Amino acid sequence: MSETNHVDLAGLDELPAKGFIVRSHGEVQVVLAKYKDEVYAVENLCSHAFARFDDGRLRGPRLMCPLHGACFDIRDGRALGRPATAPIRSFPVRVDAGRVLVAVGEPLTPA
Repeated sequence: MSETNHVDLAGLDELPAKGFIVRSHGEVQVVLAKYKDEVYAVENLCSHAFARFDDGRLRGPRLMCPLHGACFDIRDGRALGRPATAPIRSFPVRVDAGRVLVAVGEPLTPA
């Protein structure tokens, strides 16, 4: 993957110790979060009812949708709890010089 695929979405210091932030690149909204000193990025769109996670919660690696409580793994987008059964898009992340770089155009959605 070339460096040109990664876009700068935030400073590492902008990510809260608990919780997440949402950033946009074009029409894609991305949830950025830290878990165990790693940074992860998933699309800000629940696969169940297409709600945004803006008012949701992050507990450990579990990202919870505020609409119906569907849960997803922030590390890879896997659906962890009903009513969702399909994953959400997950994106490759790199941290360089304190900046969070995300390959928004290359999802890592699990098979």
